[in-house]
Amino acid sequence: MKYIIPENKIDKIIFKYLNMIFKGLEIAPGKHGYDGIVFAYPNVNYGKLGYQNGVLYVYYEYIDEISSIFGLEEYDSEEVISRWVSDKFQLEVNGFVKLFGVLYFESL
Repeated sequence: MKYIIPENKIDKIIFKYLNMIFKGLEIAPGKHGYDGIVFAYPNVNYGKLGYQNGVLYVYYEYIDEISSIFGLEEYDSEEVISRWVSDKFQLEVNGFVKLFGVLYFESL
């Protein structure tokens, strides 16, 4: 079954979905393999989201999932995920990189 979602409501709906799938996600304390932030769940030494110098790094499956569920083009999914991270973590996102692996880090 398909639903028509007005364009002005899509962010709100997707933000709720992202809040659900990323529940408990936090900025991971520890040594990262690069000079940036890794978003991870407590007691896990890898993250599927990262941020460095205005660029957001997102594991590809999340982009594919948002595109599939909400019928968006990949670029639009990247944009809405960027807006969600910017809103949730108060970070300015100017770029986007699709990850095909996870970001490992050493716990403190």
